[in-house]
Amino acid sequence: MSLQWLGHAVSAGMRLPHDWVTVDTVVGCRVAKPEPTMMWQRLKELGKRLVLDVDDDYFHLDPANPAAIRTWDKAMLRRLADNMQLADVVTCCSEPLAAVLRSYAADVRVVANGLPAQYLGLPRDYQAAGRPLSVGWAGTSSTVSELPEAVRALTRISRYPRPGGVRVRLVGISAEHAIGLGLEGRHIGTWGWIERHEHYMQAVGEWDVWVAPYRDIPFNRAKYPTKFLESSILGIPLIASDIEPYRRVIRHGENGFLVRYEHEWGKYLKLLADDPELRQRIGMTARAEASASILQATNRQWEAALSAPAVERTAA
Repeated sequence: MSLQWLGHAVSAGMRLPHDWVTVDTVVGCRVAKPEPTMMWQRLKELGKRLVLDVDDDYFHLDPANPAAIRTWDKAMLRRLADNMQLADVVTCCSEPLAAVLRSYAADVRVVANGLPAQYLGLPRDYQAAGRPLSVGWAGTSSTVSELPEAVRALTRISRYPRPGGVRVRLVGISAEHAIGLGLEGRHIGTWGWIERHEHYMQAVGEWDVWVAPYRDIPFNRAKYPTKFLESSILGIPLIASDIEPYRRVIRHGENGFLVRYEHEWGKYLKLLADDPELRQRIGMTARAEASASILQATNRQWEAALSAPAVERTAA
């Protein structure tokens, strides 16, 4: 999308376009399966500029995610490493991840994630007067291992006797999964997996407070602070674990809260539940800084990664 704004001809999808022979540059996301690897090698032989984007540290997977470990076996990791070496450029979203990938590729560039600028202008009601306060968590079945860090606090805040009450909403997991983690009550609900990104942003945009618990493990430290990107551009105050990458972007008490000990989840949730002015100050401070994270601010970085040196490209 952002490259189209710069006048480039761009297509994207799960498969190469029908006219792939005519394109200048091909971007592959975590290319590691056998058949895509064969095509990757063929594209190189045809002289295409190859950019391999890697979104996570697959070389230091979370031990609590056996499905990922089964998928990213030694053969898959070997192909990923070989394909990174074959690429002209490797892109990723964080410097800690880039430090890992530079063991496998010579040219690794960090291009931060971004969101469309339209979300900056969405109005927000910080008072929550006469309605339940909404507290949210978003993840997937593969990241649900992080949720237990805040389960007790989320259960307690759902029962907090403030005017209008409090409701807890979980995006990305089933009700059965939430119950299995100990999250159960008439004020706790789940939305499951939301496929379309615009629908996801609409769902999380209804929250008043966002929580992002993470364990301090190598896989998480290489991540991009996605929950801060999403919450800040929507103006929602975020409570996140005090680990890399969140401690890099959150200034505690100014544009969010950082949690070091389990009891602090409940402390900061109650603090924000009781103080609409604090919710507004934290949320608006984060939102004021989010303009640097819109797609219009990252398209030149992508253009540089996708264009061959000293050659002006018009298609990707």
